[in-house]
Amino acid sequence: MSENFQPHEQESSFAPEVKPMPFVDKLTGIFASPSEVFENLVKSKISLTDWLIPMLILILISIVSTFLKFGNEQIRDSLIQFQEKRFEQLIEEGKMTEEQAEIARERLEQVGASQKIFSTIGILIGVPISFLIVSLVYFLLGKFFLGGNVEFMTVFSIYSLSSLITSVEVIVSTILAFITGSFFANVSPTIFMEPSTSKVYILASKFNFFTFWQLAVFAIGLAKAFDKKYIQSFGLVFGVWVVWVVLSLFLPFFG
Repeated sequence: MSENFQPHEQESSFAPEVKPMPFVDKLTGIFASPSEVFENLVKSKISLTDWLIPMLILILISIVSTFLKFGNEQIRDSLIQFQEKRFEQLIEEGKMTEEQAEIARERLEQVGASQKIFSTIGILIGVPISFLIVSLVYFLLGKFFLGGNVEFMTVFSIYSLSSLITSVEVIVSTILAFITGSFFANVSPTIFMEPSTSKVYILASKFNFFTFWQLAVFAIGLAKAFDKKYIQSFGLVFGVWVVWVVLSLFLPFFG
């Protein structure tokens, strides 16, 4: 009897190897069928391209967007006007003196090549750091609330792939900036509002179409990684987002 079952036991001990999806298919699949992309990602081996290429795409597009915006006089002036109004507000609140405001205005007039360089450095450093922090937060919270044996690089790769949607957002926002002449143009209710530091404006800026899209795709990826129902991963992802929005209203650091 045992001999009859031996071939069956050998056959079941070897799980079929899942072939990684070509990156080009992942690139398009994130927009068309993210569930299939993340299903394959979780079952196959994580590769360097899964997280590195989406990150580099976002960095490159963000740098190009920055140069285009600062190269347009109308868009650049909208940023300067916003900063000048901010100075006036700080003076009224007693948080800045007239002398300090004048020095700040002189620096604003020199916005040009140096600002492009500083912005580029900020993007090169800021994007990887933000990817690491966000991925780490969701990795730890996922382990705590969702459970499961999930590696950090899996969550990191899922977030990085979902950032392809952010890259599209940067492109659309740049186009809107040239159409409206506003440095702050984006796909949120703020496109109909005058830029300010008010809590209403900050709150409105968070209700961005592309933000919700990326969060939804990221939640799908976490559901596949932690092998949980969508309602659980969506609850975690959007729950953290709500906390972040509330913090950004009272702590500018989180804005």
